[in-house]
Amino acid sequence: MAEPSVPRKDGHPLAILARVAFLAVIAGICFASLAPSGWLPRVLYSYHLEHFAAFYLAALSMAAARYRASLYRVMMDIAALATVLEGVRLFIPSHQLYVVEDWVADLGGVLAALSPIVIGDFRKSFGTGLPAKVEEASD
Repeated sequence: MAEPSVPRKDGHPLAILARVAFLAVIAGICFASLAPSGWLPRVLYSYHLEHFAAFYLAALSMAAARYRASLYRVMMDIAALATVLEGVRLFIPSHQLYVVEDWVADLGGVLAALSPIVIGDFRKSFGTGLPAKVEEASD
């Protein structure tokens, strides 16, 4: 097993790239949520699948960009963003019909993206119970 590397600084290019990617994804989602339907191409067959995929990417990019925040905080923040965007869409006549279903798809994308991280942290919290040298040999 490799030695743990030196922690990266906040100004590291990957940290900056993660923040830029997060802002780009959020800006794209806000634009796609509030723009007239005719302005946007259909990417996937289902609108709900598009919502799921968009918030899947948003959750991953937020988790990467906000690496110091707890994962539960990231979950709450992205869920709040989904709630606010779908709440605003209630006032747009062309989007009113499926707002609740879209919101559920948004939250499904968030949970699908972040649940493997939560499960990985849960599993790590128990350790393997094996001495370090045995763990290295089993990898």
